[in-house]
Amino acid sequence: MSKISLGIDFGITNTDLVICHHNQISYLSFPSNEVNLQNLKKLILQSNLNLSEIETIGVTGGRHFDLPNLLNDIPITHFNELDAIGRGAQSLSKNKIENFLVISAGSGTACVLKKENKFVHAGGTGLGGGTIRGLCNLLIKENDPEKINKLSLEGDFKKVDLILKDVVSGPIGNLPEETSAVNFGKMSTSDLNNADLAAGVINMVAQTILKTAATAAIVSGISNVLIIGRTPKYQLVTKLLKEGFDHLNLEYEFIENGEYAICLGTL
Repeated sequence: MSKISLGIDFGITNTDLVICHHNQISYLSFPSNEVNLQNLKKLILQSNLNLSEIETIGVTGGRHFDLPNLLNDIPITHFNELDAIGRGAQSLSKNKIENFLVISAGSGTACVLKKENKFVHAGGTGLGGGTIRGLCNLLIKENDPEKINKLSLEGDFKKVDLILKDVVSGPIGNLPEETSAVNFGKMSTSDLNNADLAAGVINMVAQTILKTAATAAIVSGISNVLIIGRTPKYQLVTKLLKEGFDHLNLEYEFIENGEYAICLGTL
């Protein structure tokens, strides 16, 4: 009887699981908790699995080395997170390319380069989905991602930011005149609403991710970018990244089920 392979990514906010059985893949996600054997067993029970059904467990993410190499007689294989990011993104990508840059946009953002059959760290930023929720909670008392997403689509970040045409009366180089020059530079304005503030937060995070990714791609000589993680579920993030990548003539793919790419990379 064929047994199950289980892959787990212990993220800052979410713990993601992939279950592989007879080449059929299913995904689950739970709020993150302390990484230990007791909580690993709870995850397995919450996933409606029995230990006797599992053949292998692959793990990565925060503090995965706090786990031993065995659960009962089941081997636990520890994966470097850079390798898991690269392997998972490549597996889910519809475009079978050899060299690429992965933008893993979760609570923070990491860049992983695949070049010459190696996955290497290519920079990152502390800004990501965790920043969006944290700042929106401070500014508008809202940390629900779905509500923030909806609000941001109704807002206008140009009411929050000083843009280039406000500062220098036009574009600079090849940057459009509506590019942000100073994030939250108009905070003294009295007519800001929660939607504008949510859009301002998301614009700041998205533009930082874009600049980080673009720098890594250009320096590395890579023109193909794969985007994974939950942060692109904010529709304004995806819109701004697409506009930026188009402007820079970079090829890009927002990976379907990309929030589960890292746990998939442990199989």
